[in-house]
Parts: sequence; structure tokens; C-alpha cells
Amino acid sequence: MKRLLFFGDGTWATNSLKRLLQEQWKIIGVVVRAHPTDPQLPTLAQERGLPVFQPENVNSEAFIAQVKSLKPDLNISVSYDQILRKAILETAPLGFINFHAGKLPQYRGRNVINWAIINGEDEIGITAHFVDEGIDTGDIIVQHTLPIEWTDTYQDILDKVIAAFPDLVSEAVRKVMDGDFTPIRQAHLPGTYFAARGEGDEWLNWEDSSLNIYNKIRAITRPGPGARTLWGAKTVIIWKARYDPSWPAYTATPGQVVGRRPGEGVIVKTGDSTILITEIQTEGEGPKIPKWRIGTRLGLNHVAVIHQLLQRVAALEEKLQTPSDAQRG
Repeated sequence: MKRLLFFGDGTWATNSLKRLLQEQWKIIGVVVRAHPTDPQLPTLAQERGLPVFQPENVNSEAFIAQVKSLKPDLNISVSYDQILRKAILETAPLGFINFHAGKLPQYRGRNVINWAIINGEDEIGITAHFVDEGIDTGDIIVQHTLPIEWTDTYQDILDKVIAAFPDLVSEAVRKVMDGDFTPIRQAHLPGTYFAARGEGDEWLNWEDSSLNIYNKIRAITRPGPGARTLWGAKTVIIWKARYDPSWPAYTATPGQVVGRRPGEGVIVKTGDSTILITEIQTEGEGPKIPKWRIGTRLGLNHVAVIHQLLQRVAALEEKLQTPSDAQRG
């Protein structure tokens, strides 16, 4: 029976490894992240008597020699986080497969579930592809799509993808082990690349459209950091919102509360229409339904703030240029 070395982390990987074990594939070892997000995968491997490896550098000569000694026919990665270089990619004759929660060649890179929702996609891809020295550019083995519904949040799509991954892993491993597939070359195809989201990306711009604001809120809600805005000097996390494209478009002040729905939340003006904010959280408090008064302003008026700063700078410069009483004497 052909030998398989499994690289991974978290629920995605744990459920996929369970499926492969149920199908009685010969798993010769499990490689976990140097800093795992949770203990699920190594715990399962240990329970099943599988060797567990945890290299600080997956591309080191010592670890590559260790992998070669295991003689894998195929290596697979499910949410493993290190960049794989040429030497490790060549340790198995059937190659190295990665499982990606994105529709390739679009949505290469990081945090693509979040980016797909932000971009208003109505589906998300899940892809099994060979790893090459590019970023998500290897030949595609299998690709499927899952629907993104209008009200789906980050957690909803994450749950769909996690549930679908064991089937994808099983199908791709079987196809490659049996040689029963036609690779789809994508390295030469134009695609899109997304870098990891970072601190500061979560702030809302109320001058943006209701659709874009709505998509951003649901894209980075739990288990993400949550969309942020200012309420005076306070930072507010916006966890939930609703938007209907049929709501009227009109010109008014973006970020201003223009309506209230008792028991539901508040209506906030955007750059084109409005949006209903239904759950917020401020520092030191738990999640709650917002009850701001009509006329409350959210966010930052950049022009006003810059004007105030310029006035303060001008006043400070004038003060510095005016001789003091001591200097006059």
C-alpha cells in the first residue's frame, strides 16, 4: 500500500485525517505546526499510534533527511503554515498536495474566505492542487464550489468549508494515488492574490456603499476581530448588521444614525443608502443591541479632524514665535 505523510493543523486537518484513517490509507506520520492553533491533530495522531513531527523549519536539511527516511509516496498539507521549498517538495514521488479554501487561480494567498465575502462573491471554491515554488500556483487536481448565501457570515462559510474538506481530501488522495485525474495547469493563468489581513483592516468607512459595509461586517465577524468604528472617543465593534438592496438611496451624512428599530438596532446612513446595525460591543461591555439616538455620529470626519489639528499647530507656532515676558525683559 502506498505511503502518505500528513502535514496540518486544527479542525480542518483533524477531520480530514480521521477520514483518511477510516478509509485505511497508510499514514506514516503527522507533521504539525511549530506553534499549533490547538491540540486536536497531534492528540488524534498519538491516539492512533502515529509518529508526530514538529519541525521549527520544515525545509531544514535534518528534517528533509527524516522525511526521506520515511519514504512517503505522497505528502499532503491541510492548513500547514510553513512555505515549502523545492527540497521538501521532492521527497515524495507522487508530489505534495495542498488543500486551499479558495477558488484558484482567483483567491490565491491568505484569508481568502474573508476576502471572498468582502468582495460579494456568491460562492467560494475549495481546491486540491499540487504545491510548486509559487504561491497557490500548482496544477489543480480537484476543485468544487460552495454557495455563499446573502446572510452568511464568516463563521457560516468556515463551517461549510470545514465540513466539505474531508470529502475533498479523500477525493484528491484517491485520484492521485490511482493516477485517475487530469491536472489543470494554472501557473500561466492570470489570477488574484490576497495578502493576510492585518491590524487596521477592520475599520469601517461610512462613506463606502451599504453593500460594501455589510459585506465587510459579515466577513470579519466572529471568529474574526469584528468590524470597528468610533463613537466619540470609544471604539465600537460591530458584530452584526442587515441590509436590503431595495432600501432607498439618498444623500445625507455618512455615519449618522437616521433611524431606530426597538429590539433590533439602529439605522445608519452610508455613502449611498443605509444599514441596520443589530449587535455591537464597546470596551469593557458585552455584546448588545445598539440604542443610539437619532443624530448620533459614528466614525471620523477626517476633514474636520485635519482642520482642528491645523488650527492647533498654527496656534502652537504662533505661541512659540511670540516672545515671552522674560525674553522681553
